[in-house]
Amino acid sequence: MQPVLTQAGPRANDIHTNDVHIVVHTAIGVHRWLDRASSLPFDATAGSPWLLLPPPVRAAFNAVAAAGVPLADTVFGSPMLGVKCGCNAAFVVTGDGSGPGPSNPDAAVVAIRASGACDARGPARRGPVERAMLRPVVRGQTLARWAQPAPVWDAPHCDPARRAPQRGQEWIIWTHDPESDLGGPLRRLPPHAAQWLAQWRHRLAARSDTRGRLPWWALFRTESACSAQPRVVWADLGRMPRAAVLPARDASVPLNSCYVARAPGIIDAQALTALLNSAPAAAWLNALAEPARGGYRRYMGWTVALLPIPQPWERARSVMAPIAARAAHGTPPSESHLTATVAAAYGVDLAILQPLLAWSGA
Repeated sequence: MQPVLTQAGPRANDIHTNDVHIVVHTAIGVHRWLDRASSLPFDATAGSPWLLLPPPVRAAFNAVAAAGVPLADTVFGSPMLGVKCGCNAAFVVTGDGSGPGPSNPDAAVVAIRASGACDARGPARRGPVERAMLRPVVRGQTLARWAQPAPVWDAPHCDPARRAPQRGQEWIIWTHDPESDLGGPLRRLPPHAAQWLAQWRHRLAARSDTRGRLPWWALFRTESACSAQPRVVWADLGRMPRAAVLPARDASVPLNSCYVARAPGIIDAQALTALLNSAPAAAWLNALAEPARGGYRRYMGWTVALLPIPQPWERARSVMAPIAARAAHGTPPSESHLTATVAAAYGVDLAILQPLLAWSGA
């Protein structure tokens, strides 16, 4: 949407109202209305963004806000940005069909290649790495709605340190304490990982995040990789949010094209995932989220932190969580059923929500 604002001319009945004429150009036409300037900000905070929403749409937006508590003020806390590499070409790899590994589940070393999505210049680099250093990657661009596919190994029932990734699947070389999700960088890299990353040593050492305090092989913002609790992960860019559940102890590492919310339990994670994947949440967030090209929106941490979580949460999660649980097992809901369920969780009549849903195109 391209908003155009013009100050209203003086009229006998609005000289003292500070009204503005608002014109919004959208893909489906031009929308004009008169509104009070004081009603445009999101809230009373200084510098609050303006929401250019026609009165019925703003009324629906406000009804959702009044029916919940901002995500950041709930059991989920503030969203976290995914793990930052500063050089994906060095850390993000795929399994390679050649060399040691997939044909020998007892080998401690597997063959890898630089991910084609990260290292497109020239032939992909190949080499060995200790398989215990690898963890599955979650990218915003490829994040599946509802549930991230489980990592695929050539020897799925063996000890994790003896598993090998299938060819073509993306992994991250995890250079931090393998015994603790929140552990700091390893004091010393094992030989194959050290040799692999040494190809990018100059570039890695120059990353501003190291600030001369961390080893050149460190990763950053690793809190979102903590798997002690269930996590909800969503893509940072899209026409609507795409969210999935990562159960507790899932070793997947969301990259910084994702955001993550920790959940106290799997039921909470499933319920939040259902909410984020719904049209009402998309419509509410799209009114606030930063626009990008092609009708896309940026679902950044500060934006989703404001999403109202239905209250009382215990009742709301009891109706939303089963939807995500079934979807994760291959039975996603119809969009109309999901919309109706989320509206009921908020306790807001669907008729009230319709102007907001229509405005967003959700």
